[in-house]
Amino acid sequence: MILKIIIYSIIIIILIIALSKERLKNKLTFFPDNISEIPKQSIPNFVSERQIRTIDGEILQAFLFRHNEDISHPLIIYFHGNAGNLYHRFDYVQRLFEMNQDVLLISYRGYSKSTGKPTEKGIYIDGESALKYATDDLGYDEKEITIFGRSLGTTVAIHIAQNRIFNGLILVTPLTSGKEMAAAMGLSFFKIIVGNSYNSLKKIKNIKSKILIIHGNKDELIPYDMGEKLIDTFRGTKYMITIKEGGHNDLQDVDPLLFWGEIEKFLK
Repeated sequence: MILKIIIYSIIIIILIIALSKERLKNKLTFFPDNISEIPKQSIPNFVSERQIRTIDGEILQAFLFRHNEDISHPLIIYFHGNAGNLYHRFDYVQRLFEMNQDVLLISYRGYSKSTGKPTEKGIYIDGESALKYATDDLGYDEKEITIFGRSLGTTVAIHIAQNRIFNGLILVTPLTSGKEMAAAMGLSFFKIIVGNSYNSLKKIKNIKSKILIIHGNKDELIPYDMGEKLIDTFRGTKYMITIKEGGHNDLQDVDPLLFWGEIEKFLK
């Protein structure tokens, strides 16, 4: 009897520690904005708001930038970084739309008007749900879809692109893994908490589509060598673009011709 109590107590303690680590990891990873938005009258008429139901019952806010009601244009599914929300990406996504692309801009769970709370597993489910919506509900073929991720969004992009054939995969300021990010940030204690999370370096070996990586050599958040490490690990068709003097958030401002030009070239 005493032995059973001790075993149960140990199990409970382990569960408490595990849950505490997960909460801390999420708190240090996600910075959602549930307030900022664009007035409806300021949203272009080619943009429509959509709701996507995930397989675990959450409702994601999304915006579809669409040229026509048919599917005569290819599609980009866009996954943003860990701060702010999808409204902050409107100008950026409109630039992609002007490249003769339809764009599905996704909000993760817990961001903007999406339900739930963000977790690593959760945002991967969000990515899979967005892809399912694009193919099953909107009717796009995977070969006509480009998956686009920026910063933390690259982990979602890589995750859902595994073992599928897309038009391509675009990764802007990508990270290799949660553990290497912790080390780069000088948070040695955090390496234990993150474990094997956000392991894009392992998953990129399963990518079957061509890849474009864009990274600034002065990135103050995600080291430039992470982009190099990912591109070196990938064995398929690949392109690495370096924005000289580019930081984490200003690549399109430091060298807009190179940044947008290489994306447009890759999409053709």
